[in-house]
Formats: sequence, structure tokens, C-alpha cells
Amino acid sequence: MRPATMGGMTPSPTPHHSGGHRPSPRPEDGPDRDPAATRAVTARLIALDTRIGARHLVADAASAASAARRAVRLGTGAGTGADRDLLSAAAEAHQVAGWIAYDAEHQRLSRRMSLEALRLARAAGDRSMEHFALAQLAMQDVHVRRPDEAARICDTVSVRTRGSVRTLFTLRAARAAAQRGERTRALDLIRLTYSRHLDGPRAGDPAWAWWVNEAEIAWHHAMIHADTGDRAGAVERFIAATDRPGYARAVFVAHASLLWALARAGAWDEAEAVLVHEVLPRLGEVSSVRVERMLAEAAHRLDGAARRPSLRDAAHALAVTLDSLRAGYRTGPDAPAIRPRSG
Repeated sequence: MRPATMGGMTPSPTPHHSGGHRPSPRPEDGPDRDPAATRAVTARLIALDTRIGARHLVADAASAASAARRAVRLGTGAGTGADRDLLSAAAEAHQVAGWIAYDAEHQRLSRRMSLEALRLARAAGDRSMEHFALAQLAMQDVHVRRPDEAARICDTVSVRTRGSVRTLFTLRAARAAAQRGERTRALDLIRLTYSRHLDGPRAGDPAWAWWVNEAEIAWHHAMIHADTGDRAGAVERFIAATDRPGYARAVFVAHASLLWALARAGAWDEAEAVLVHEVLPRLGEVSSVRVERMLAEAAHRLDGAARRPSLRDAAHALAVTLDSLRAGYRTGPDAPAIRPRSG
């Protein structure tokens, strides 16, 4: 399973079963009624997503989900334990395909995959995967600004969950409330999220809920401030979200988000420091189309900074590198040099 973190922006999955690694998941090998084989393909996709990002994996992930669905159709339909395990593995394949499509900004495909994951999880009686699929759907609803739908999911699920799962749906509900213009309710819910997190994990928490931590909550808290027009509050909480030692991808995502917030606030000195010291040196190490779109907005805003030539040069370098990433070019020491502009 792939955790949907920082609005679905951080890695280190915890699949049900680990699989070997090869350069391609090879879903075209055809349906296999062994759930372990389906999960091995899923695990390889997760590993590739962590290493190279979602942009180039959408087709493979969709093909793997399709193969898993064909394998389910070959089942006896007798409701045996083996069939339920195959249904659960197919649900996970669709959940991961939904995550990959989401992170690559293929939102219609993501929704279709996540809804199928939900259907298969329910058919399998896999309550953990059912909750994961619903959390992913609520995450996407917030991302594409469908707060009413996200709130409906959270209201339905929260009353029958406990521990970290309930904390997660409280977090999603807070984001939805902010987008609905319910600022006081959103802040009350994010405080409740922190409180429930501090209560600690519970027996029975699913493995995929490990990433619900204070830095993750801080990132969403920042987005609540951003969605309600509190730019200073967003900056403060994004700074808190960067405090995640040993988790390089999450730290980069938090710095990219901080740069976005600083650009929106017109805080040129702080933005230049984050851009030059935190974002540009690591750009390309983390591949997320959604993060790249935040950075593109930041670059556009920073390029308009009056009487700040060094900041505008850095913003131009950011924009050029993002264009290269979209075109599939390499970044790093052997990439083409980016020349500063004059003026």
C-alpha cells in the first residue's frame, strides 16, 4: 500500500507483502491467481514510485490493476478465503494505481482506480483497505476542491473508526471545512487531530497509518491557513513541517510548500534563502507533478519581484529546471548549465 501523505506527497510505503525488484513491474505477463504475485507487482511499483516518481508509471500501474482485476474474474466466486485474499490484493493494486495517477495529476483515472479499490476491498471484507481507499478518495476530493464530498466521506467513516484511522479522517475533515469557508470549525478539527495523535497508536492500527505524525499534521495545518487566507500562519506551519529528520523526501516537499507560501506572502528574503539553499539543490530528487505545480506557481510569483535580480535569476533557474523535468530531461551535475539572466 502507498500512504497518502502530505496530501499524498511523501513516500516509504508499507505493502502487505514485499516483493523482489526488477526494472519494470511487467503487468503484461497476464493475470495470475496467486495473490502473492499480484502483491509482488504492486510492491515493485511502489519501489519505482519512491525512486523515480509517479510521472512515468501511470500506464504500468493502470495495467497492473487491470491484470489484477482479470485475475479476480478467473476466481471461482465461491467466497473462499483464497478468493478473498485475491480480492484484497487486487484492491491494493487499484489503490496504488490510484495514488500514482493522483500524484501524476491524472485525477479522473485516480478516482476510477480508488473507487474500484473500494469496491474490491468491500467484496474481500478487508476493512483496513476499505478505509485506506476512502481516505485516498477524501484526499483527492480536497486536492481538486470538492470539500462537500470529502466531508461526507469523513462524517460517514469517523463514527466507526478508532486510533490513527480516526485521526486521519479528522484531519481530512479539517481540510474540507477550511475549503468550505468554515475557518473556526477547521481550526477546531485540526486541534482535535493533534490531540488524537498525542493519544498515541492503538492496537489494531493498520500498518499504512504509521505516517500520521506531527510533521504531517503541521503540513495540513499550513494548508488550512493557506485555504483561509492566513499567509503568515501558513508559513509558520510549513516551517514546522520541515522538522522531519531522516525523511528526505518529506523534508523537500515541506520546503517546496514553504517556498510556495513565502512567494504568495511576498517574503522575498526568506523565499530566496529557501529557494537557493533548500529547493534548487534537491530539485529532481523528488518527482511529484503536484509539487512541481506548486513550485511553478512560486517561480512565476518570484520572477515578478521588483529590484531583486538575484531572486529573479534563481526563480528563472527554477522555472527552467521544472520545464526540463516535464520534458523528461535529466537534472544534476551533468545537466545543461542554466545561465542567469541580466536585469
